[in-house]
Amino acid sequence: MIDEERVKQMTKMAIYEEGEGKQYVPMTQYFRHDYVGKEMVKSVILGTFAFALFVVIYLSCEMENLMENINSIDLVGFVTGILVKYGIFMAAYLLVTYVVYNVRYSVGRKHVKQFYTHVKKVNKIYEQEEK
Repeated sequence: MIDEERVKQMTKMAIYEEGEGKQYVPMTQYFRHDYVGKEMVKSVILGTFAFALFVVIYLSCEMENLMENINSIDLVGFVTGILVKYGIFMAAYLLVTYVVYNVRYSVGRKHVKQFYTHVKKVNKIYEQEEK
């Protein structure tokens, strides 16, 4: 005979696994600091790429001005300015990354705990049926 409660719990589990579970379950394979650290490494790479892209776009827009003043430009000051801006950009970007992925991890853990509550209920139902 079919147990309605078991079917309800299993349906909730299947819906979760197909929806939110795809996003949250993989993060449970990591401790919080490992998960956030992995995402911060990705952010360093992507942030560097994005900043380089901004610099290339800026330089291409200012190419005429740069060519006119090529001999009078303080190259050390120019590069130092870019590096300072890169440092500020990366600090802000990594701070945002840290906060976002800490919050995502906390929310994800709560959702996964709810999922495991359904798993425990199904296991109890199976144990009761075996007896």
